[in-house]
Amino acid sequence: MGSGRSGQAVVEWIAVLAAGTAVAVGIAVVAAREIDALAAPVVAQTAEPVPAPAPSLPVLRMASLPPGDGAAVLAVAEQLLALGIREEPPGSNGGPAVLQLTDGNREPWCADFVSWILRAAGRPFTGGASGGWRLAWTPDVRAWFAVRGRYRERLVADPAPGDVIWFGHGHVGIVRRAAPELLETIEGNADDAVRVRRYPGWRADTRIDGFGRP
Repeated sequence: MGSGRSGQAVVEWIAVLAAGTAVAVGIAVVAAREIDALAAPVVAQTAEPVPAPAPSLPVLRMASLPPGDGAAVLAVAEQLLALGIREEPPGSNGGPAVLQLTDGNREPWCADFVSWILRAAGRPFTGGASGGWRLAWTPDVRAWFAVRGRYRERLVADPAPGDVIWFGHGHVGIVRRAAPELLETIEGNADDAVRVRRYPGWRADTRIDGFGRP
């Protein structure tokens, strides 16, 4: 009986020892992993750049626009200029604000810019795309004014703010300021953006074909 009890005690002692060893090994493994994690190089997390929100084109009310020939047209053009509209990415004829001007069409957009302005000012083109208001091809802009007797060629024109300027190489814009020796315009798709352009000695500038009066 004594030897039986003694053998049973040995067995129980071995079991306890084995269990304690397993726990110790487990603790050692976890500790080693934590040490490795602490020793591992810290990789800096680079935050993704947050894109700047696209400028929202103004919601215009005719009652808020100034009265007078060309004044409403120029007021709309000035608002678009102030928004800093440009292509995103450059050279793409795209970007959220540009595509609003083109009614979602990715295309050279100087004529779309003029069309959007005239529509917002209450003097829209007719016979074009997007329900008629949008003339996307610049020769159509010249023709629209010409058939209505509202186009004057450069040598005989008397341009005024709000007039549409037409260039012989196929570009259009809005007259901002006109003086005998200096013409200032607001143009879309001017180096991929809405920009002010100046033409000293414009009367002799053969790039300018003439002007349409909305």
